[in-house]
Amino acid sequence: MNSILLRLTRLHIRLIGGKFVRTQIMKTPNCIEQEVAIFSGDKTIFLGQCTPYRTIIINESVLNDERLSNYVLIHEITHKKQWWSYFGIPLLLLAIFGFLCLTWAFVFLILSLISMNPSYLLRFAWCVVSSLLAFIIPCAFSWALEMNADFAAIKHMGLQAFEEIRDDLRKTRQLPLSSRIINWLTHPPVGLTVRVWRWRHKKDKV
Repeated sequence: MNSILLRLTRLHIRLIGGKFVRTQIMKTPNCIEQEVAIFSGDKTIFLGQCTPYRTIIINESVLNDERLSNYVLIHEITHKKQWWSYFGIPLLLLAIFGFLCLTWAFVFLILSLISMNPSYLLRFAWCVVSSLLAFIIPCAFSWALEMNADFAAIKHMGLQAFEEIRDDLRKTRQLPLSSRIINWLTHPPVGLTVRVWRWRHKKDKV
């Protein structure tokens, strides 16, 4: 990792509420080596992340569990390979547009209550529908990215190990409500990932 990428990565870690610890080489079960930035912090949403600079950061708490660290590393390496993730940049702008539409929706709702003008209700409805679409599309794209990364982990570790890891995380990680909401919007439910995986591989069992 060159000095510029390291500085950008350290800045990203600070922005998510973590503290940079060190860089190190980690190895997946199939012997793929990857340099990662280790960070500390109990209040961060993610245990690992592929940054916008295509560097990988991993919480040092993950290193205490070999199976968990393998899962996080494979998951994030897969994100790094997802060239189509760059489409997320314009979709982020779409999400911002959604927030603006939602703001205008409240404005038109207040105006309709004050003036009793039904035309404001039509504008309110249009803004609500537009904001929903503007939120759903980026969220669906994020779900697709996350599901693809989980599929890579399942392929290397097995479905049972994946389910056990995610179940342990659900029981041990206590996130605040705001973090859980962000997680729900950006990550598909584990049950959905498992069902889609089984549906895609049902022919393998025949």
